[in-house]
Amino acid sequence: MLFAAITVVVILVAVIALVLRTQRGLRAQMVEAGRAATQTTAQLQASEARRAAIFAQFPIAAIRLDAAGLILEINGAARTEFPHVAEGTPILESFGEHRLSDEIASALIDSQARALEVRLFADARRTYRVAIEVLEMATGPEAIVFFTDFTDAAAYQELRSQFSANVSHELRTPLTGLAGLLEALGDPEIDDETHARFVERASMEVQRLVALITDVLFLSELEAPIGGATLASSDLASAVGASVEALAGVATEVGVRVEVAVEGPIWVPLTERMAITVVQNLLENAIKYGGTGAVATVRTERSEDGHWVELICSDTGPGISERHLPHIFDRFYRADASRSKRLGGTGLGLSIVKHIAERFSGSVSAESREGFGTTITVRVPTVTMGPDGPARGAPGDVSQIWTS
Repeated sequence: MLFAAITVVVILVAVIALVLRTQRGLRAQMVEAGRAATQTTAQLQASEARRAAIFAQFPIAAIRLDAAGLILEINGAARTEFPHVAEGTPILESFGEHRLSDEIASALIDSQARALEVRLFADARRTYRVAIEVLEMATGPEAIVFFTDFTDAAAYQELRSQFSANVSHELRTPLTGLAGLLEALGDPEIDDETHARFVERASMEVQRLVALITDVLFLSELEAPIGGATLASSDLASAVGASVEALAGVATEVGVRVEVAVEGPIWVPLTERMAITVVQNLLENAIKYGGTGAVATVRTERSEDGHWVELICSDTGPGISERHLPHIFDRFYRADASRSKRLGGTGLGLSIVKHIAERFSGSVSAESREGFGTTITVRVPTVTMGPDGPARGAPGDVSQIWTS
């Protein structure tokens, strides 16, 4: 009996020991599992934090949406671009653009990326290129919508299209006239006087074509990216003198007195061709549109710090009406189209002046009253001529100067 009892006790102790060891093992496994779960949770949290940080700092405006089209997340660029948009609101309610909402809904259904251009309201109506990417998540599909502001590029494309159409029209007019004149000149019965008159008119049309093509090519050059760091400069006072001399015959023919108030030299970061073009375009307009008996004045004024100079060209002619004044620097815009063509204008002169000034961080402005003449002011930076050539560093100066 004693042996049996001892045997039972031994077996119970062994069983208890086995149970304790099993419990300790289970506890160890549970602790390890808890530690692994904690580590996994920490890793997931760190991964989510990295994802959120990357999304927030993404340089393009981006918005994350759930399967129902509700906004889940907005990155920093999107908050700046669209301050009225908030999490938890439907995309349609946020932007009021049905086409955008429909494209996002379709992308979420078929899991296919989308791309489109839409006009949305930010600080004003602007054009955006929108890319929609779909992500398959455990909770269902989500969409990330990227917005790229395309307004300036779209406006530039439209401007180029309008420019091409205008150039085509401007070329077609003299070419049509020239074709008619050449056809008439082929008539063997035409008298000498008419023949001479037609030849003169044909020559004028050719001159118009040459002037137009020259201005178009020059304008295209001005719009090209700035090239290397060649530091070009010219004396604005010399450009004034050369322009006055070149237009002296025209002024005499029209009956306009030209007055000059320029103290030189005035070194500016324009090439000689650019400087002469600016002065000559302004002075020629003042002479031709000022009319008989008018006075055309060219003068310069330096800023107090000497870093800028204003070229001011004015006339005492009939002036420009208020409705035309804001557009006179537009390409091919003519306040008096028939008079401009009769005087040989291409409609690009003032636009070229504006492009040259703005290329060097300058500006142009115009003042006019009907019956009291017109004043156009061009503001450009100056340069200091050192022993080794032009030295720059003034607030308005540029480091890379285009040359031609």
